[in-house]
Amino acid sequence: MARKDVSIANFNLLNLNLPGQPIYDDAGWTQAEYDAKIAFTERILDDIDADIIGFQECWHADALAEIFDRPALRGRYDLVARTTDPPGIQVALAVRKGMLQGPPEWIADLPDDARFIDLVEARDAEESVSVTIRRFSRPLLRVLVNKADGTPDITVFVAHLKSKGPTALQGDDDNPVLRRHKFIAQTVVSHVRRMVEAGAFRAILNDTMRRNDKPVVVLGDLNDATTSVSTELLTGNPGYRFFAKSTAGSKSDAGLYTVEKLQQLRSFRHVYYTYIFQNQMESLDHIMVSDSFYDHSSIRSWSFREMRVLNDHLTATESQRKRLGYNDHGIIVARFDWNPMVEEAERILAEEGPAT
Repeated sequence: MARKDVSIANFNLLNLNLPGQPIYDDAGWTQAEYDAKIAFTERILDDIDADIIGFQECWHADALAEIFDRPALRGRYDLVARTTDPPGIQVALAVRKGMLQGPPEWIADLPDDARFIDLVEARDAEESVSVTIRRFSRPLLRVLVNKADGTPDITVFVAHLKSKGPTALQGDDDNPVLRRHKFIAQTVVSHVRRMVEAGAFRAILNDTMRRNDKPVVVLGDLNDATTSVSTELLTGNPGYRFFAKSTAGSKSDAGLYTVEKLQQLRSFRHVYYTYIFQNQMESLDHIMVSDSFYDHSSIRSWSFREMRVLNDHLTATESQRKRLGYNDHGIIVARFDWNPMVEEAERILAEEGPAT
């Protein structure tokens, strides 16, 4: 890979914690299971060899640091990770040595102007709607990185939105919904929270991206498919160029392009899944990039080369997963070539020569 090219990956670690430390209501990993997780993760990270790697489900920063102190990875990366008190599930980031630019920012609270309270519908039911959620279930991480001299800084977000699984709720026998429809209530709360988090995250992205050309990357287990409402809210549905004369995608002020779609647009056939639940293959994990990384953007700095999904291990049984240290999500890797649109235009003009 050339010095200015950039590679990006996302990796859900499946509750990476030190051995013997509790994980929710579970006793946690045995020493043997932990050792297997460390070895598997080291092997995968060495294989993908990405410049920027987002992580989800990191319970203890020391466990992640141990992986990057293994022989295959030692000295190659800087880590951004933290252990909270009390312990909790967190996102994290690894970047190639020397790429970090300034301190990281953890974002736990929804922006004041992205709290969805006292909203009144103007049509149909015309009811008042208030959702009192004020914090992300797992804080976002924002980091500024730079690949090489002569390339622009990249703002990287790492996210882990609320899962599709039913939310654990406190018991209340006096609440008729919980008494009669507990699973429904758990599922509704899960989806409402994920939508609120996606909306608040989109507001943060708007503030970051609008009226500037700064490159932005979002890495995350977003817990829903590319065409789901929550994921499309995050992407902003930018235009894609499908035919030569089209101007779609020439500029998108705040849109994000999913590498899944970028790969599908150039594949004869592509199957993309990062999670299996009850034999259903789903795409929950995503890499999204601003128009600085889109081939047909007028402000392109990098062009898309390829995407890989490492997902063969997802067919393992629960016992195999624990014994072999597998995680339960596919690992996504995307590679981009340094290929600024302005340099391409200058090259074409030079080849054509002066107008006659």
